[in-house]
Amino acid sequence: MKRLILSMVFMAFTCTVAYAQKDTVAVQGYFESGGTYGTLNDAIEAARTGGTINNTVFKLTPYELYVLSAAIFIDHGESLDIYAPKAGTIQDDAPPQIVWTEEEIERAYIIQSYGDVRLQNVWLRYADILGNKVSSSVTFENQEAANDPEVGFFDGVLFDYAGIGAEAGGSVTVKADHFEGTFTNCHFRNNSDNHFQYYGRAVSFPFESTGWHYDYLLFENSTFTNISRIVMMEGNEYGDNIHLNHVTILNTVENVIQSGWINKLSITNSLIINPYMLGYRAVDVCDATQDYNDFLDGLCDPPGGSLLNVTPVDSFGFDVDFTDVDRQIYVGYNDYYYYPWFVDWMENCDNICQERVRNRRSDELRNPYPPIGDGNIAFMDSMDVSGNKVFTTMNFDSTKMWYVDPEFIEPAINQDSLLIFMENKWDDNADIDWSYMPAAGFNQVWPLPENMAYTNTELLTAAMGDFPLGDLNWFPDQIGAWTAQRDAEWTQINDWLANGLGPSSIEVVDNVPSGFKLEQNYPNPFNGTTKFQYSLPNPSHVSLKVFNALGQEVATLVDGESTAGTFEVTFDARGLSSGMYYYRLEAENQTAITRTLTLVK
Repeated sequence: MKRLILSMVFMAFTCTVAYAQKDTVAVQGYFESGGTYGTLNDAIEAARTGGTINNTVFKLTPYELYVLSAAIFIDHGESLDIYAPKAGTIQDDAPPQIVWTEEEIERAYIIQSYGDVRLQNVWLRYADILGNKVSSSVTFENQEAANDPEVGFFDGVLFDYAGIGAEAGGSVTVKADHFEGTFTNCHFRNNSDNHFQYYGRAVSFPFESTGWHYDYLLFENSTFTNISRIVMMEGNEYGDNIHLNHVTILNTVENVIQSGWINKLSITNSLIINPYMLGYRAVDVCDATQDYNDFLDGLCDPPGGSLLNVTPVDSFGFDVDFTDVDRQIYVGYNDYYYYPWFVDWMENCDNICQERVRNRRSDELRNPYPPIGDGNIAFMDSMDVSGNKVFTTMNFDSTKMWYVDPEFIEPAINQDSLLIFMENKWDDNADIDWSYMPAAGFNQVWPLPENMAYTNTELLTAAMGDFPLGDLNWFPDQIGAWTAQRDAEWTQINDWLANGLGPSSIEVVDNVPSGFKLEQNYPNPFNGTTKFQYSLPNPSHVSLKVFNALGQEVATLVDGESTAGTFEVTFDARGLSSGMYYYRLEAENQTAITRTLTLVK
């Protein structure tokens, strides 16, 4: 079931209307009931037995504890609504927390649903009442009707201390042909696993499963701290629509989006800090004829990328109903940054790293991942024999990327244990708990000790509409203004997905060039757009890039194989500030040519 992302706005609205029409059942918590387990289980089961569950909202009390005495089961054709008032800023306004009994019962599923689930303003802690982590999941199973989607709507939900679940899935596990998941104003906190501490995922299919499918996933104004992956696919599984907008991500051990089996994807207006901390090694990307110096010179095959790998459709290994030309990808308006202390640890960690340097095995040291690897960018920017971009709706917008420290007020980092944990991952795979202040979750501390607001003034207006990058819940005074323009923002993102970036294009001017040339851009100085003309005497891989005065790349206009000829490229610089820039032409067996241009606004 393929839909534009704007349809999610309609879904959220209709859910709100449906909620207003339902009957509300107030459920007592552990303390209100004098220490009783299973009050939420009993209320839900009573509604199921009475046939009213689809018309009932279960209202929980702020700063209460709800101890599950069994898994919550939702049958075919049923829906579950659990609601609490929006959390405030004092302890008594904390979200109600749902935890497990400490008793030895079957605890694989917090919720096992064959229907639809809506959770709002609740705190799911994947542990028992004594604080012990429990391997559980919110799991969606196939409904009876072949094309009837499972729907999960989560708003203001805190997914805390979650592992990979009994089926090696995620905080939310999908075992469905059609799943539609919306996650707004959520916080995935300390999602790691007791067995492999890096195996914590927000949404995932079960390990080694096949055939399940995401119709769409939306994560918006949400935060992810100390996790392995945000979205994971397994073999023979893919997602049609996966979209991250205004999310804050801090410390992922592996990919943000695992696998490139995606039809439509956008990652926008977000902060991605310390991604893919496992890193990559020179030995993994260099062939037998290359050494570490070749790696340092950039001559080895580049890694894929921490945000995603763009797998060509013919390499999926299973059939899908779209081609590479149909795919829509836009990644832009993001900050991507590794802390210097973490990059330094990749080379100078106490034991294994220093040993490898001493033993001349630097090719086994770890290195930070790029957001999207050069090979992926080259694939997305592939050109046909006439020099035209083949995949016009797959774009990494390098002009809208930042690589700076956001300067979080109180980042959710237990730095000492994080560094030791990662050194273990690079060595013998031993596990330690690297969570950030897990006791705050156990004690239901509110507000949480972390504060992911930040002070970097450049990023505070870097998002579309001049809003801060990342989860705007850390900037509550911005939420109202952002909400007022949300539809317009998504209209623009959808336009980039459907139509590409627009004005930049390559035209063939002459098929018989006289040599390798790069002409001065015209007009120059310019305001808005300008044109570059270059000539290739022979077929070649060609690169044409634009850099600012500091030498930082701001645009890749051409990067791929080309025929011989004279070509003209239009450069749209309306998103850049006034000043002097440089553009550089490179081709095989040719001396690179660099010229200057001036943007005046």
